[in-house]
Amino acid sequence: MLDPSRPDAFDRDFTLFYFAYRAFTGAADDALAEHGMGRAHHRILTFLAYSPGMSVGELCDTLDLTKQAINAPLRRLIAEDLVHVAPGAKDRRRKELHLTDRGATLERTLHARQRALFHSALQQAGPTAAAGWRAVLAPLAGADWSAFTAAVADRERTTGEDEEHHTRST
Repeated sequence: MLDPSRPDAFDRDFTLFYFAYRAFTGAADDALAEHGMGRAHHRILTFLAYSPGMSVGELCDTLDLTKQAINAPLRRLIAEDLVHVAPGAKDRRRKELHLTDRGATLERTLHARQRALFHSALQQAGPTAAAGWRAVLAPLAGADWSAFTAAVADRERTTGEDEEHHTRST
């Protein structure tokens, strides 16, 4: 609870951020529950949709998880034909992770409510506020965001392929 005797505006901002984060994550939780999945599955689908062709190691680094922690949710996504493993285009020893068509459909379903929340909020706030919001998030995300976006750009440059080439029909 906010302490009205404390003039720290950050208390209010932290609380606002918490409620926004809860609404954002909660938007996908119901859809995940329908599939018997949790947020780890969601994060894997999210990052493979944004950056197809990541290796397990790259995915672990991005999500800041150990291979042991990612093993069970990734195995399940593979077993349910939502993610598939393919040899690398340039180095066949490299194992790349890609969403299948079913996985891409599930990812879009999970993010539909989140995208609607973002769209509504950014529309209400307006373009200047939206740019300001992104300007606040970038330094919060820090070096992780910079490294991830650089890796995505590098992977796109090296492969020359887009997301459509990385999905497999079910």
